[in-house]
Amino acid sequence: MKYLRLTLDLPGDVIHPMHAFVCEHGDYADYRLIHWNYDGPDANTLLFHVRGDREPYAERLADLDRVQSFELAPITDDAFYVYVEESPADVDASLLDVFAEHSVLAVPPVAYHTDRTMSLGVVGDPDVLRAVLDGVPDVIDVTVDQVGDDPPADPEVGVDLTTRQRDAVRAAQRMGYYEVPRDAGVDDVADAIDCAPGTAAEHLRRAESRILGDLDV
Repeated sequence: MKYLRLTLDLPGDVIHPMHAFVCEHGDYADYRLIHWNYDGPDANTLLFHVRGDREPYAERLADLDRVQSFELAPITDDAFYVYVEESPADVDASLLDVFAEHSVLAVPPVAYHTDRTMSLGVVGDPDVLRAVLDGVPDVIDVTVDQVGDDPPADPEVGVDLTTRQRDAVRAAQRMGYYEVPRDAGVDDVADAIDCAPGTAAEHLRRAESRILGDLDV
């Protein structure tokens, strides 16, 4: 068995409307798919965890023709679960078919980021994982961020990061900010996530503090 951590880059004509809404709205701190059941091109049932304002999220969700039904369940004042039944778009169905047709398992949560990418872990036989990567629709760019023999020992580490903090850490890791010596600086991270260097530095500091707290070091 092998574990892969993947990032999928979603172009504008492919990104799910709710993912696009979260990116454009700017006030949602966390957006994760934590469970799903795919029953073919006409039936997709999903459970999300979202941190942010429930009302505009519900209003946008209600406007989508592909959504058959949904329900929002508050957790705290600024966090809620979203249960959705929808008919996936053609590209979504093609992507889900790739995973459904092969003996691989996705490792939740699936994280949706404000740079219009999504990331997830998958486990399976190496040959099957290669087939899955080859089968991803051509319009979606796939990056393999991590390869290992097993999923992370503690998948809860870092789950409380905000979306922007997670985006900053991912960009920093991808660009070599944490290498010794460093291949990138705060300015590079800021450019990658489209913010001021001071803001990028704050995102990184807060993220690092939360991750260290999760590790209880």
